[in-house]
Amino acid sequence: MYTRHMAPAPKKSAPNPMVKPTGRPIVKKKPRLSQAEATLKMLSATANLLLKNPPERVTVQKICQAADVHTDYVVRYFGSREELLCQTIEAAFLGVVLREDGNTSRIEDTLANTAGILEKAHARFRTIAYLLGCGVEPERFQPSQQIVLGHLLAEAKNPNTTERTKTNLILVGTLLFQSLAIFADVNSVTEQQKADLLSFIGNLPKMSEAVEKDLGWDKPLPKKRN
Repeated sequence: MYTRHMAPAPKKSAPNPMVKPTGRPIVKKKPRLSQAEATLKMLSATANLLLKNPPERVTVQKICQAADVHTDYVVRYFGSREELLCQTIEAAFLGVVLREDGNTSRIEDTLANTAGILEKAHARFRTIAYLLGCGVEPERFQPSQQIVLGHLLAEAKNPNTTERTKTNLILVGTLLFQSLAIFADVNSVTEQQKADLLSFIGNLPKMSEAVEKDLGWDKPLPKKRN
């Protein structure tokens, strides 16, 4: 009799831990976070994205991917993407503008770009402009902006000029700075021109007395007619 040779049984491969028995890949579950943890991660991720991207490109998908959270967290904890952007620039504002070191003025820190303040301020202004276009009311940003103007006005200490002059020049410098952040590219402003405009803004306090005299800001405001 002939011996019947049996074909060897195929070796079973070890199961792939990343693949379900059905053949579908296993999706790693994201860690469960508290509301405070998730909120902080999303605010931080959004702030970093706004520094590197125009606000319209900071999508829910990019925010949640950077924060490593589920996309439904945005609506759950903030109500909308726009509200998340609002709270992000408010939180960043508190961390930058309200700091107190006493060594240099905020104007000097900003124009010298100490700790990247110039980029942070420009990112804030770009985001505010974008959110206004999305329908957010201007009143939402007025409290924080009044704090900025108040700090700047406190640094205008020339005793030879009136409060009217100081306030007007602070507004001129602030509006010019905001326009530089938002419309510089539209006007094809070069890096040298940006530097020149920042120098001009920084020089406004030295021009205050001449401007006041030429424009009559040293005179009382005209009384309103009833």
